[in-house]
Amino acid sequence: MQNYTILVVDDVLENIKIVSSVLKQAGYTAHTSQNGRDALRMASQVDYDLILLDVSMPEMSGLEVCRFLKADAKTHAVPVIFLTADQTQKTLEHAFKVGGVDYIKKPLYPKELLSRITTHLKIKEYERTLEEKIQEKTRQIQNTQIQLTYMLGGIAEGHSIETHLHVKRVSKFCYSLALLYGLSEEEARLIKDASSLHDVGKLGVDNRILHKEEKLTDKEFDTIKKHTTIGANMLKNSELPLFQAARTICLEHHEKYDGTGYPRGLKENDIHIYARIVAIADVFDALLHARSYKKRWSIIDVLEYLRQMRGKQFDPRLIDLFFANIDTFMKIYNIDLEKERATKTPQEEKISLKEGFFDLFFRKKQKEKVS
Repeated sequence: MQNYTILVVDDVLENIKIVSSVLKQAGYTAHTSQNGRDALRMASQVDYDLILLDVSMPEMSGLEVCRFLKADAKTHAVPVIFLTADQTQKTLEHAFKVGGVDYIKKPLYPKELLSRITTHLKIKEYERTLEEKIQEKTRQIQNTQIQLTYMLGGIAEGHSIETHLHVKRVSKFCYSLALLYGLSEEEARLIKDASSLHDVGKLGVDNRILHKEEKLTDKEFDTIKKHTTIGANMLKNSELPLFQAARTICLEHHEKYDGTGYPRGLKENDIHIYARIVAIADVFDALLHARSYKKRWSIIDVLEYLRQMRGKQFDPRLIDLFFANIDTFMKIYNIDLEKERATKTPQEEKISLKEGFFDLFFRKKQKEKVS
């Protein structure tokens, strides 16, 4: 039998002795208190499985104590059984109204006492087990949703291994940048998973346009731009937080900080933070890897592009966080910046990883201000 801990509250010492003796003989751990305030203090410090509470006590009645217990997040779920000699209808109704699950008439009979206690402990254990099963099923459903988003996101990006990997890399990038920005772990995980659907609207765009190697015509580019609204419309009827976040990302990740993006020309903080984060992750990853219509950019060229687009295409605060924590993002891509720099000019070789590119960026900004 599980070792349950029960709090017994009664202002009459003899009653406490009787109940405690019965509980201990049955294998339960009994804690005792002779007044309401002390009982509330004890309940705040110990996780009780059940509370036996006398109704009529001086200073603070059992009914008042129960009302406080049910208002406290720590104790609201602990079952309370009242012990009472007052069997009037009004008292019993009040006892259930303040949150009691049962009452036992005084004088107390050991067999009845144990029977009621056992019943309510079994109910509590059943509820706990049921809650665990519900949580586990909920986790399974959520994991299934997440797996489906990554699968769908990979399909939307194309039918190659590289484009599926793009989805995974972008999600990791978003998670890291979201935490650095100050979002909670929960929100960071949400954007991590929702970002996988940022281009799901491409499912509604002709593959011949998506993978065209030649330069797109203006009409074709306008067609591609529709993937933002197509994706948002695909997700608009879902009330799940994951898909609501994904809808926002779909619609806004091609907006630009200076207001020159699409589809709505939003600017600065009018663009949702989720979309501002994904915008950087998506462009960084896309430029760093080859596609059917473009060659891979060098990491130095990609970083220079991000620097140039600070405050134009991208949120300047996010760009600063990216460069200040550049090691974190390079690990996602297994990139050694020092080796990459060694392939460039002698001037670039002298620039160290942390004092280099980021400081060079600010030195350039200072020169721009002076000139």
